[in-house]
Amino acid sequence: MAKHYLWALGEGIKGCKPGDLIAGRYLVKRDRLLVDTQPEHLPELPEEIPSVVTPYLRLFAYQLHVPQVYGLVSSKMSKLSGDIWLLENGPILKVTESLMPELADSWKGAAAMRQLNWLWQMAQLWQPCIAQGVASTLLTPELLRVEGQLVRFLELQPDRKPPHLSQLGKLWQQWLEDAHPAIANFLRQLCQQMVAGQVRHGEQLMSQLDKALAKCGKLYDRHVEIATGTDVGRSRAHNEDACYPPSGTLFAGNPGAEACAIVCDGIGGQDGGEVASEEAIGVLRDKLQQMPLHQANWDPLSLTSKLERAACAANDKIASRNDSEHRQGRQRMGTTLVMGLAHIHELYVAHVGDSRAYWITRTGCYQVTLDDNVACREVRLGFSLYRDALEQVAAGALIQALGITSSNTLHPTVQRFPVDEDCVLLLCSDGLSDKDRVEECWEAEILPILDGSINLAKARDRLIEIANTRNGHDNVTVALIHCQAHLREDGNTLTELSVPPLDTPIELISDSEDMPTDLTGITTFGRGNSEGKTQLLQPEKSKSPFSLLLKILFLLGLGGVFAYFFIPPVGSGDRYCRGVDFWETRFN
Repeated sequence: MAKHYLWALGEGIKGCKPGDLIAGRYLVKRDRLLVDTQPEHLPELPEEIPSVVTPYLRLFAYQLHVPQVYGLVSSKMSKLSGDIWLLENGPILKVTESLMPELADSWKGAAAMRQLNWLWQMAQLWQPCIAQGVASTLLTPELLRVEGQLVRFLELQPDRKPPHLSQLGKLWQQWLEDAHPAIANFLRQLCQQMVAGQVRHGEQLMSQLDKALAKCGKLYDRHVEIATGTDVGRSRAHNEDACYPPSGTLFAGNPGAEACAIVCDGIGGQDGGEVASEEAIGVLRDKLQQMPLHQANWDPLSLTSKLERAACAANDKIASRNDSEHRQGRQRMGTTLVMGLAHIHELYVAHVGDSRAYWITRTGCYQVTLDDNVACREVRLGFSLYRDALEQVAAGALIQALGITSSNTLHPTVQRFPVDEDCVLLLCSDGLSDKDRVEECWEAEILPILDGSINLAKARDRLIEIANTRNGHDNVTVALIHCQAHLREDGNTLTELSVPPLDTPIELISDSEDMPTDLTGITTFGRGNSEGKTQLLQPEKSKSPFSLLLKILFLLGLGGVFAYFFIPPVGSGDRYCRGVDFWETRFN
């Protein structure tokens, strides 16, 4: 079995040294870095979830960046001075059994788009971390590690008090000296805006970085290849899966509406699941053709919203057919969805259900979607560790799929990833992803695509063969999207980027979901992956002495009215009551 490298937290680990075997199972390789010598057995699990690990669970959707809780080593089991919490999927280089480099150490010499990409990911994580009280993680350089273009947390740092983006701006200012010359001026201006309090929310920060990424992205030549395939498998009589482009076809071209792949896994048996998956493919394909995907009108938040609406349209088409055929309960047909789209300098992934997307680069294979099932819901709610949740009887039961209910209760997930290097996006049904087959075979079967030693069609066929021989219990569908991004010869001559300074400070009104979005003077930034919507109010630009005098006179007059009706004179107790009667008379 593959080794499980773990990062240890807690008082118990402080007295351990390399070579120690904790609880007869966990071998200490170096300071706080352990390997599980018995990965075939479940780790010790807590009876109750303590608050110290709850943020890890609630940030489960950000597993690309945030390590997850593997299990517990209680002091009772280890005979140590305290409990040890074990984190998996952390920034650990398995080959060298060491930690990945700090972002600050990798910053110098990195390409302009890579530096912007790292900052963009930090901005994306700001609001979710604020919501969970761990935004201090983003202000602690030794906890910020990088693996290729990906930012990874070593562990989460609880907030003593809620931090502000101005503190993040001060951290970034420390990196200005080694910033790529093309973005140094831009970053200097951005940090100044952050420190001055003009940029005060993660979504606004992402918007500024998005503009810079788009400019840097134009310096790359990009090419996309797609191969899809579906197979009935070894144990099913018919195939409920469907894919686009049609199975067995190949696509080669530039990013855009045609650079898209879709995988659907039908639910509902013959004449049900296969109908639903084909219906979904048809609707989504039509919606994509209607989207004006051109570089001139690039708008990531608008495209994210359109992909969400396209998924809802597919849902409504299937649900309407279910209703017209009077299908109830388990008779209702439905389908999962995972879709990948290459557009300009980004990859977009839309998802519903338990079909998955994996992002493969030269540095690793990363699952980028989270299954919409009972187990993942339990983790995200903070009720259970993932390995414990998987042991439940209904762990794999879906909590949403296209076509089962109204779109009012459907929540598609749409993510986007700036791409600054060659990569492969694998989309697949659970016929392949079950039993960790992708994690087992990606290095041998998918990674060679990136150096040209295997073509896409052959890799697709091999993955289907692996699904049939090592799993074999279900239909299998695979789509491979190979994105190539090469910096042009003139790419290092990028004109220095700059962002015009904001004219006035921006006042943060509220992070509440209930705030209106159509008030005059309020700008609503897109949702992205944040926990809530934000309304930002631009203050008045004019502050003439005359207008200031009017405001003072108004306040003095208002104070006089207040004093007359509400402040009782000395020796009298009826003025307050008369004031109350006045307001009751006016409003009743």
